[in-house]
Amino acid sequence: MLRSTFFPAAGYIFKTYIFERQRRPFLASFKPTYRCNLRCQQCPFYELVDRDLSFDNACNLLERLHQRGNRLLIFEGGEPMLWRDGSHTIYDLIAEAKKRFYCVGMTTNGILPLDAPVNILWVSIDGFAATHDRLRGAAVYNRILDNIRQSRHPNIYAHLTINNQNSAEIPDLVRFLSGLVKGITVQFYYPYNGRDELFLDIEQRSELLEKLVALKRQGFPLLNSSASLQALKYNTWRCVEWLVDSANPDGTVSQGCYLRGRSNIDCARCGFSPYTEASLAYQGNLQAVLAGIRIFFKSD
Repeated sequence: MLRSTFFPAAGYIFKTYIFERQRRPFLASFKPTYRCNLRCQQCPFYELVDRDLSFDNACNLLERLHQRGNRLLIFEGGEPMLWRDGSHTIYDLIAEAKKRFYCVGMTTNGILPLDAPVNILWVSIDGFAATHDRLRGAAVYNRILDNIRQSRHPNIYAHLTINNQNSAEIPDLVRFLSGLVKGITVQFYYPYNGRDELFLDIEQRSELLEKLVALKRQGFPLLNSSASLQALKYNTWRCVEWLVDSANPDGTVSQGCYLRGRSNIDCARCGFSPYTEASLAYQGNLQAVLAGIRIFFKSD
């Protein structure tokens, strides 16, 4: 069953992007803090200046993102569950976001209880225990699985960022996680923190994507569309980057490529699958459109 927000969202998409042909962002990534309780090899954000938006400024930024055109919002970090301003916590920001967006999600490292009242709760998992804990810099894998098992959240997804250290485990990890979570999404590591040794060779990526497409056909809950998985092999897709906004703890908003202002942009190495999916959907790919509906608008 579809969420009640699906038909308003469909109407907005038709009016804005098809009838009026506007170039407005639709999906916003919102980092209210860079603070984190882990030190992951693949992440540069915990090394940035610790800075949390105030509650008032965060609410103003949520409204700004809405006015810019965004209708889907994902809280990220750092670790978004750590955001706080006095008595205000991330739960207050989620409540404010739900007033403005058709769907509100969060990506978390899963160390804290998985009870955030978002529509979709992504838990980042980097491999089985030894690999995950090595990449994350702490022995947290078993705690995360316990939190997943104990959570009553209706829409927990696993999010796998594939790199050179965990790629061999990914097919078995998909099989294992399919019994624990409602869905699985994947993307590929981009070396914007300078760690080229984590980057997965494009030929190896292509071979792995063939295995993932096969798993999807077998019924495993990979939510990426087959079209996007195929397109990511050699990045044979045209990026519609302006569909995505990124909001940061200093209150700034950038539209377009996630790497702009953060790293050198090399589109041949891109692995940011949300951009792939959004771009293909905008270009009318039915598989990508259906993937977006399944991820963001299926009922709880």
